[in-house]
Amino acid sequence: MKIASLLTLVFLVLPSTLLALSTDRDQPIEIEADSLEIRDTENISIYSGNVRLNQGSLALRSERLVIHFNDQNELTLMELTGSPATFRQLNNEQQEITGQADRLEYREAESTLILLGNARLSHRGDTIESNTIRINTDNESIQAGGSNSDDRVKMLIQPK
Repeated sequence: MKIASLLTLVFLVLPSTLLALSTDRDQPIEIEADSLEIRDTENISIYSGNVRLNQGSLALRSERLVIHFNDQNELTLMELTGSPATFRQLNNEQQEITGQADRLEYREAESTLILLGNARLSHRGDTIESNTIRINTDNESIQAGGSNSDDRVKMLIQPK
């Protein structure tokens, strides 16, 4: 597995996952971490320790980033964990979208970004908090909460 192809594949997908500024995809990708481990036989790359990923307006922060690929070098899953793991991005209207959770997962096949554990999503002062928040990046829908009554949803909606 080639490192350059891994990185290119991952970051071509990321901007669309967060309802991004359309020019982010054309920006260079910068990654910093305390360590990197590539496991070719398992098709994964593991970035550990103060992970910082930037591409255009997209900024991801976590303690650990694990990227899973299939045998064709296609992204299947990205897992970010931290205390919390966070993302920040601008949309085409230059409005900031932020999110944080104990764990962030991007599932390519489902075009789904999942915020798990102490999840929070914010946009223009409005916030959604829950244990689980799912964002479908194809249709831009959001689902919060779950079947468990302990997973309640809290929203703050600013007056317009």
